[in-house]
Parts: sequence; structure tokens; C-alpha cells
Amino acid sequence: MVVVVGRVRTDADKREALMRVGQAIAAASRTEAGCISYRMYEDIERENEFVIVEEWETNEALQQHFATSHVAEFMRAIPATIVGPPDVKFHTIASTMDLADVSTGP
Repeated sequence: MVVVVGRVRTDADKREALMRVGQAIAAASRTEAGCISYRMYEDIERENEFVIVEEWETNEALQQHFATSHVAEFMRAIPATIVGPPDVKFHTIASTMDLADVSTGP
């Protein structure tokens, strides 16, 4: 699995535009083959800071995502909605456990 975590900052004037752009790419991306999840969250402690979390079954699915028209549209629109460079990290996950699977010990 590949997890993409993108952090962006906006301001009061650009906030609504960022939310529209984020909602549009999230909705389109969730319809793609190989997309497990695609969500945009607001940081509750830092005003106008958002986190986008994507989960992809494989790197190939993520690469196909990058070739879509909605990603191209997002890349054209996002610079006008943020006030600094985005911080985007890609994580390859070897395994995942549910909370019930994690032993807390004696």
C-alpha cells in the first residue's frame, strides 16, 4: 500500500477555493481503481491548515492516478489556493494492523 500525506496552508481569502479544489479531487480520485481512500482534513489546532491523506493499493495505481485529467486540473488550480509550498510525503506500507490486533501486554 502507498499512503500519500499532503499538508497545505491557506488564508481566509483562499480557504473556500481550497476546500472546493480539495473536494473535487477527492471525489474524483475515490472512483479510481486502486484507490482505498482519499480524504481532506482540517487541522483543528492550526487555522487554515489542511491535510490530504490518500491510500492506494499499489504504486502502479498511484502512477495511473497521476495521469488523470482531474490531477492535471488540481495541479493547475492548487497554487492559487495556498499560501506556501505544499509538504507532500509518500509512504510505502508493508503491513497494517487494526487496533484490536495490537496487544497492549500485561
